[in-house]
Amino acid sequence: MTQEQLQDLAALRGNLDRIDDQILDLIEQRLAASADIAARKDAEGDRHLKIRPKRQVQILDRLKDRSDRAAPMLIEQVWREIMAHSLQAQAMTDLVLAPSDNPELLEARVRAHFGSAASVRWAASEAHAIRAALAGEAIAIVTESIPETEGELRVFDVLQSEDGRNVAFAVGRVSAENVAIQAKSPAEAKAHQPKSDWTPGAWRSRPAEQLIDYPDPEALSRVERRLAGSEPLVEVADIIHLRAALARVANGEAIIMQGGDCAESFAEFDADKVRVTYNLLLRMGAIVRAAGSDVVHLARIAGQFAKPRSSPVETIGEVTLPSYRGDAVNGPAFTSLARVPDPKRLLDAHRQAQVTIELLQAYASASYADLPRVHREVGLKEPPRPISMFTSHEALLLNYEQALTRFDEASEQWWATSGHMLWIGDRTRQLDGAHVEFARGVGNPVGLKCGPSINADDFLRLMDRIDPDNLPGKLVLIGRFGADKVAEHLPELMRITCREGRKVIWSIDPMHGNTRTVEGLKTRMVGDIVKEVRTFFEIAEAEGVHGGGIHLEMTGSDVTECLGGSINLAREDLGRRYLTHCDPRLNEAQALDVAHAVAAMVADQAKRANAA
Repeated sequence: MTQEQLQDLAALRGNLDRIDDQILDLIEQRLAASADIAARKDAEGDRHLKIRPKRQVQILDRLKDRSDRAAPMLIEQVWREIMAHSLQAQAMTDLVLAPSDNPELLEARVRAHFGSAASVRWAASEAHAIRAALAGEAIAIVTESIPETEGELRVFDVLQSEDGRNVAFAVGRVSAENVAIQAKSPAEAKAHQPKSDWTPGAWRSRPAEQLIDYPDPEALSRVERRLAGSEPLVEVADIIHLRAALARVANGEAIIMQGGDCAESFAEFDADKVRVTYNLLLRMGAIVRAAGSDVVHLARIAGQFAKPRSSPVETIGEVTLPSYRGDAVNGPAFTSLARVPDPKRLLDAHRQAQVTIELLQAYASASYADLPRVHREVGLKEPPRPISMFTSHEALLLNYEQALTRFDEASEQWWATSGHMLWIGDRTRQLDGAHVEFARGVGNPVGLKCGPSINADDFLRLMDRIDPDNLPGKLVLIGRFGADKVAEHLPELMRITCREGRKVIWSIDPMHGNTRTVEGLKTRMVGDIVKEVRTFFEIAEAEGVHGGGIHLEMTGSDVTECLGGSINLAREDLGRRYLTHCDPRLNEAQALDVAHAVAAMVADQAKRANAA
């Protein structure tokens, strides 16, 4: 190379150095401008994240369009990194990743999309990631899209693989006009306007069935005030997580396994009782997962302290007293004193629910080590992953429910924090009644029990009232017909939901329609229960509906309240360990029998689908 060529090369390199200096100066100016923008937003009281996903997409598209030499991938990589550092200049923002089956791939996708400037940390669950996004300067990265809320928290961006599949969803406090994904149509946007006409106490002006007549209204008011000042039993982030999981059920991607005591007891409560219920649901879910379906675990627990009754009074011999309504209302002993409704029992129920939820959280953390053994027992060949156990109960005692209802600013929505999911019973689903009025206003998933007495017109109007926006994961229709009546009533109701395009979940309660009396004791036959479950799944498949799950009254304890099953409990066994104060429950072996029956049906349906 000649001296002249060397000088020309040095001049070119010097020009590159000046360009690099200019680029650095521009980056410094951009970071300073970003900090100024952040200061102005803070001064205006802006509570949103500093990230503007829609504007980022617009910048990238504009730069790619005017580029002559720079490849689109280069522009994407360079400017995403610059924008990532600009975001940190505005506010230190964390990326909080929910658990994933392929964590290395997910983290690589997140880094490619959001750059290297932000710190990455892993959350224990999707709910923990969502909680971080609710609480501070954090972006939650979750593998399931969360439901729409009326506030600031929303899915604002989607991370995709090379073949265009959705890998994860970015969730944060971003205004609707700044999301990077396609905006909703005006009709859809209108559907998510706040229910401004609703308040937690609106039910009090409606006719109410099964409410408790307390003899001392002042004592009840004092208890309601104490509950209203207490901490929520469950967090909004966990309810949102459940809504997202149930949306997958509504889309045919999972099944609900819901079960627990008919009514929780104060006297029989201890940590071991919670543990055996948790473990039983865990095993039932693993059995169904081994058959090929994902599972959402819902326990009837931490709130199932009251029961509707067919009669307000009970007569033994010549003595008539108020019916036992559950430990949150009165006592089971057949005495005048025990049967007087006492509002202080609501405080006892709240305390027990709080302890129960803490125990469930502890067992969820500890169970991760036991999952490999459980998987081996049921033949489930998949790596263990954290299991979320959600709570549910019938929203019967509306004084209690109202006191524990909270308004969440981030979602701009009311949430019942007494449990993750609530349901309305067959006796309290009056269209203009108090229980439906309460359920329509909270963001929680709501179950609706549907028995033989429901007519098509009321059925349609109830769906419209409870879930007017037709949101997947919001409404769970729980059939309770009886083995001999389910084929008569269920098909028409399923056809209605299909015809109306309702994004509901269909589940089956095979317990309440199959109760009979044997030698003076209420009982149920496992054969009837399995028959109704099997008929439910067969009808669902025939009608083109996803059979979304089962709802059982059961216990992990060794009780003899239901007859039959693989352990062949006979009528002479009924009184041996008949412990229920309300309705008969499946014991552990019988509940597992039902889970195996569900698993067999899931596997058979998968074979037919693959062969089609």
